[in-house]
Amino acid sequence: MGSRFGPQGRARRFSLGFLLMSGLMWGGCINKEGERLPPGLMTFPIAIELSLPPAEDAPPEYVFVANSNFALQFNTGTVQSYDLDVLNGAIDSTGAFVGEGCNGAGFLNICLQRDATTGVLNTCIPPGTQTIDCNCDPDVDEGCAACDCDPESSELRCDPVPPDRCSVIPEQLRLRDRGALLKTVVAPGLLLSEAEIGSFADGLAISSTGERLYIPVRSNANVTFIDVNPEGLLDCGSGFVPQQSCSEFYRTSSAEQVNPSAPVEMPPDPVDVFAGSLLADFAPSENDPAFEGDYILVAHREGKASLLFDQERNGVQRPRIAASLDELAPEQVTITYQPNAKKAWISSALSNQVVRVGVAIDGDPTQSSLFNAGTLFVTGLDRGDVMRDILFDPRPGRDLAYMVSRSPESLVVARSDSAGDQLNVVDQISVCRGPSRLKLVELPARGGTVLTAFVSCFEQRMVQIIDAELFQGISILTNISGSFEFVVDLARQRIYIADFSISVLRIADLSPVLRCLEVPSTGAGGAGGMGAAGGAGGTGECSPVLVGLVGLPQPVSERPR
Repeated sequence: MGSRFGPQGRARRFSLGFLLMSGLMWGGCINKEGERLPPGLMTFPIAIELSLPPAEDAPPEYVFVANSNFALQFNTGTVQSYDLDVLNGAIDSTGAFVGEGCNGAGFLNICLQRDATTGVLNTCIPPGTQTIDCNCDPDVDEGCAACDCDPESSELRCDPVPPDRCSVIPEQLRLRDRGALLKTVVAPGLLLSEAEIGSFADGLAISSTGERLYIPVRSNANVTFIDVNPEGLLDCGSGFVPQQSCSEFYRTSSAEQVNPSAPVEMPPDPVDVFAGSLLADFAPSENDPAFEGDYILVAHREGKASLLFDQERNGVQRPRIAASLDELAPEQVTITYQPNAKKAWISSALSNQVVRVGVAIDGDPTQSSLFNAGTLFVTGLDRGDVMRDILFDPRPGRDLAYMVSRSPESLVVARSDSAGDQLNVVDQISVCRGPSRLKLVELPARGGTVLTAFVSCFEQRMVQIIDAELFQGISILTNISGSFEFVVDLARQRIYIADFSISVLRIADLSPVLRCLEVPSTGAGGAGGMGAAGGAGGTGECSPVLVGLVGLPQPVSERPR
């Protein structure tokens, strides 16, 4: 989704701008010479997307994660492809991980006792010598698992491992410092492929066929594209292999023009991207060969937008730039296409405007342009000038837009077919502090489906869940240090949250939410409340349940936008 970095005040914006300018002056970009990102490591995961299901009733097979390398500790960011069956099996202790995963894991209490004289954990001595070996390398020390135990059968005191202290890590990751973790599950086949990209990735979109990823990368001032095969392997210049560095060809989507006779320059600082099917959204007739391929809409931070088409030409299919537009809104954050309207909406973090950008295609994609389709001004909502995300009601004929606002902190519901220049607000629901991102999901309940809104709140470290049909809260998932981007895996009843603050994925079970949707709350979870109690009973039984982590926690202090 949209821009993650600031603004958190003038100092932080200046610092980031200085880094960007310095990187450009010293060698052309921020991809500096230095230490490579260790294989399998997440670093500031900034965007996450599920693969398209292989069949209508099948679950998604992979989850893709874009790592921004925001602290510039390494010389690249990455895009990673994870196998969801392996991921969930290692957390649930099923399949190849029976008795070995996070679910049901235990940790000997003696390993948690601190030495009275030193105040540190017990000294690591191999088993059989009256002390337990707690922090060791499983590759070289046979006693490494000595602290692991079965809470159901251990003779010694065995405490269950809390879900936030157990993490699944790929076999490629050779860093063995557990930190605060009590258990790590090394999962062969978890990380299928990873590709090195530039630093400061700021979003992720998947093509209409599911065979290509698009990532706006601010250090390259461009959109990187990466191919995906049915096995979840990535290719950006070296074939479908487990690890590679993307070539210049894949890092520069704007290197070629859709219409060379009318050249267009890609604006700098891309912060969000949306991809869709040209045939489905713009073709004048079904199966028009001129409209085969995808369109890519890009929001750029300082009031600009661009349009690319990903089509085959002379045997090569790649994105090419078609149009750009400027003088929009300051500090743009996200861009979302409005179905059946041939326009996109862009949120702004510093104004009370919602930008609408129209897409015009005259006959064929070589004759295309972007135009200002009319700015909507947000009034009657406190200042109404800190919009962070916008999505449209997926149900036919509803014509509603859902917007995450920080002033006031609420989920704003408005008419998407507003006439004039004023946003027609239908309702607003109070949300947690510092709302950042939004997902709309139709959950099975009440004899059909219920449109449900998930709102992440970075500052309050939670995800809030709202019944978007009754305009009332259902529940919250708390204690997420860096709650920001996330995806909902409805088939598995799971939510995967990219925790920006400690560089892991947090996995939670949504089945309590589905149960409570059957009996809507009339109490604490209603409109205006955060729904901590939620539906039936109002006792917290509606909240998602954290089941485990993926990755090696690395606490950091920076905040995304």
